[in-house]
Parts: sequence; structure tokens; C-alpha cells
Amino acid sequence: MKLRWSVTVLIVIVMAGAAGQAQAPVTTKVAGAGGGIVITALGHGSIMIESGGKVVLVDPAGMFADLSRAKPADLILVTDIHPDHYDPAAVAKLRKPKAPVVVPPAVAAEKKIPDVIVMQNRMMRTNEEAPAGITVISVPAYNIQRGPAPGQLYHTQGRGQGYVVAFSSLLAAVRTGKASQVYVAGDTECVPAMAQWVKNVDVAIVPMNLPYTMTPAEAAECVKGFRPKIAIPYHYMGQKPEEFAAALKGSGIEVRMLNFYASAGTK
Repeated sequence: MKLRWSVTVLIVIVMAGAAGQAQAPVTTKVAGAGGGIVITALGHGSIMIESGGKVVLVDPAGMFADLSRAKPADLILVTDIHPDHYDPAAVAKLRKPKAPVVVPPAVAAEKKIPDVIVMQNRMMRTNEEAPAGITVISVPAYNIQRGPAPGQLYHTQGRGQGYVVAFSSLLAAVRTGKASQVYVAGDTECVPAMAQWVKNVDVAIVPMNLPYTMTPAEAAECVKGFRPKIAIPYHYMGQKPEEFAAALKGSGIEVRMLNFYASAGTK
């Protein structure tokens, strides 16, 4: 999401979203295929995922997140170059000594985070290459139709990516459904690669904010295509994630709501 709005408008939208989610928790526990998972909404696009004693941070960024809730990370994943996802200072503060940081090439090209692991779209690091003993799959994240002007897109194909995080270093465990898995989509519309790369995940965390990603209804149709056990809306500034939950009612996919805007006044 590229933020072009005024600070005043952003504050109003964030406060409105926070008010609508005042009763939602910031943390949820999931019984994953390979063990328990704890997911914490740090704010907007920032997420903490814990399982098996390991801490994974996705897009720790101080712009809209309360990073005081974040624990030192065994693994950090960055999805894109926009400042609500990419915050080198936050990465430096929250990274354990020598902890791997996985980034797409566009983030690596900024040269502001040292010693990164660069993953292009549609790659997997597993077995002996699994960072911090966690299998990571990079899933393309981009716009298909939405952009600032005709012929332009907010998120171009190949620049950003979401990630499937599987809490095992063994590819065999991932393929046989014995590893707990979480998919964080990043800034994206419903792209075809999801059906290929996102399979048998315990949790999918998907965005819904216009004009940059999807509507809640579009996001609901999207997750029906790869059927996670649980779906969590995030990155929903200015939207109504309740519409996402309503659209998935009766689908067999459980929806859990987390308050990603608690730091805006509803802690």
C-alpha cells in the first residue's frame, strides 16, 4: 500500500477502523497441524507469529504498529518497499543477533538492512536452507487491475510478495501436512499463484483496503480458492472486515477478527 493521503485523513480513517474493532482481541491461538500457533496483530500490516518456541515477525513497521508488543525475532520477513511494510530501523531493533531477514529483491536493492536473504517470487527455502529452521515460500503479491491511473498499478508484479511460513525445516513434513503453516498475503489482489503455492495452511491472513488491494467480498472469494482452515483479515484501513466474515459464513472457513488498530486508541 502506498500512502499518498494527508496525515489528517489517515488519522481519521485509522480511528474509525479502531472504533469498529474495539471489541476484537489483538492475539489469537490456533491449533496448527504441527503444534500450537499464536498470532498477534501488531498493527495495520505488522504481524507476529509464534510456534514451537520461535518468533516470526512479518513487516514490523512503526508507522501504524505498536511494536512494544513485538518480541525479539528468530526470523523477519519483509513483503514490499512501502513504509507501512518496510522499516529498517524496526528490523534492526527487533532482530535477534544473526537472525535471518528474508526480503524481495526490491527491498534488498535499498541496501538499508544488512545481511538479508533475498527471495524472488515463487521460491522455497527448506531443509538445509530453511532460515531459522522454518520453511519459507514466497508467493507473488501484486495488483491485477487497481492503480493510480490507467495503465498503472499500485503494486507491480514481481516486486512484492507474501509468504507461507511452515514451522519445520523438513520439506517432507510440509508436504504431508505435519507442519503448522501460516500464509501472510502482503499487499495484493487475488492472484493465480495463490492456488499453486498456498495449500493446506492452518491460517491465511489477507488484506482488504481500497484502492490498494481487495474489497472484503473479493478477499472472501479469494480465500475460498485455497481454503485455509482459518482466515484473518488485516490491512483493512477504511474497510469493514465484518463484511469479509459475513461473506465466508457457511463456507467451512473459520474467520477470526483481530484488532489491527488497537494502537489508535482502543488498547
